[in-house]
Amino acid sequence: MTNDKKASKTEDEYFAREDAERIRKLHADEMAVLSAGEREALKKLHGGRCANCGGLMVPERIEGASILHCPTCGGAFLERSAWEFIHAHAEPHSVMGAVLNWFKSANKP
Repeated sequence: MTNDKKASKTEDEYFAREDAERIRKLHADEMAVLSAGEREALKKLHGGRCANCGGLMVPERIEGASILHCPTCGGAFLERSAWEFIHAHAEPHSVMGAVLNWFKSANKP
């Protein structure tokens, strides 16, 4: 007999949170081991580059938030200040809508 019981949504959310916390802890441990010089060398080597394709990121300003956009693959990076602006903005849907509209127009041939 097989057990075809599916995991509940709350159970899936629990494991997703646990995985995210485990990844955060591993990253914090790794950064604690690196010296300041090693961190600076990594920043110099990878700074301003897309995590997806390695292309050079281009800064873009949208509705008061600044993002880094990769023209090669269409990826984007939000700095902490932009992330906090989007979440703290009085009308987050209008800011997020502007970001999404920008991606729609940026990815057109």
